[in-house]
Amino acid sequence: MKAIFLLFSLLSLFCVTAFGQVPDVVEEEFAKKYPGVDLSKWELDSTGSWEARFENEGTKYRADFKPNGVWQKTEHSLTFEQLPSDVKAAIELKHGSQAVRDVEAVDSSLHGKYYQVEFIKGGDKFDVMFDEKGKVLDRNRPPTEKGFFHRWMDQSQAGSGLPREPWVITYKALFNLFTVFIYAYLIYYRRHHDHKMLFLLLAFNLFLFPIFLSTSLVTAGFGFTIFALLALVRLRSEAFDKAEIAYLLGAISLTFVNTLLPVFVDLPSAATILLTAAIADRRSLWRDRYHKIDVDYAFNEKEKMVDEAFLRERLSEEYCIEVNEISINRVLKGEVRLTMMYRDLPKAKREQLAEVQEQERIKAAALKEKEKEESIKRKAAAKAAGAAESDLSE
Repeated sequence: MKAIFLLFSLLSLFCVTAFGQVPDVVEEEFAKKYPGVDLSKWELDSTGSWEARFENEGTKYRADFKPNGVWQKTEHSLTFEQLPSDVKAAIELKHGSQAVRDVEAVDSSLHGKYYQVEFIKGGDKFDVMFDEKGKVLDRNRPPTEKGFFHRWMDQSQAGSGLPREPWVITYKALFNLFTVFIYAYLIYYRRHHDHKMLFLLLAFNLFLFPIFLSTSLVTAGFGFTIFALLALVRLRSEAFDKAEIAYLLGAISLTFVNTLLPVFVDLPSAATILLTAAIADRRSLWRDRYHKIDVDYAFNEKEKMVDEAFLRERLSEEYCIEVNEISINRVLKGEVRLTMMYRDLPKAKREQLAEVQEQERIKAAALKEKEKEESIKRKAAAKAAGAAESDLSE
């Protein structure tokens, strides 16, 4: 089956080559890129790209286009003497001019402008790419970070899939403003009412938006820079809780999605971030959630100050909550500092426990009142006995 498919592909390639059926979109893109240039001929290379051969101002060029019309590169031959001085110096220093066999000047959608030099040394033949400053380039990696704006200007990696219409930049800017408003104001601020955190979310999104818009390679160094900024913000401000850290990372992710992803892919991606924040931080959906809080608990029973089981039961009864876990941080005179994980009891149980506590309070108050009355009676009896004894002595 594979042999039949390969044979059919080769036959199709031969037919296209023989009859010169260049796609209309390829010819249209060539005419746009090189208006007024007389085309010599088209050739289909082994990679499936169409190569246009033409002459302009006495120089012969070769331009490669993908079958969908996307321009890949244009190249022409040079002599060693025609190279920039920095490139010649680099060649002399590293290889020697006598090893140069062929030189081509290339304008590529992926690498920009560079010079490809073919060398022969000891019977071995190899190619080296130099930029205009004589720096050796990596064939598999672009020398510059080209982002969405560069793609829009038709200077980007071929076949990126991003539209290049003028309205796209405006769309992405408006879409980012719309999504960050929903995220920072409607989802975060309407729940937490922290205007400083609101400003921080907006600042990270809007400050990073033009940076992300102009770069397509989010390198490790770029990622470390973002996390260094987060660490600096956390160090120079109040401690963030887990929810605030999640919101901050979400704002950065939203910026990344709205700038670097293609149009119509950013919509479901941004919707995923917004829905995650809206659902995960919705308290009504997590009624049985536990809260973490630091407590300075006034307590004078020294023998019970480090008894976690007793303190957990005592706090549960006193505050009508379910204490899941406590961690004693420090014991002071008349006070215990601890971290407590708790959650609210169901309404019926909370009301029942409050009623029991109220009854106990009433009983305690009645008992205290009774003890007070008995104390008054004892004092009155003692006073009467003292008066009687005084009368007898007289």
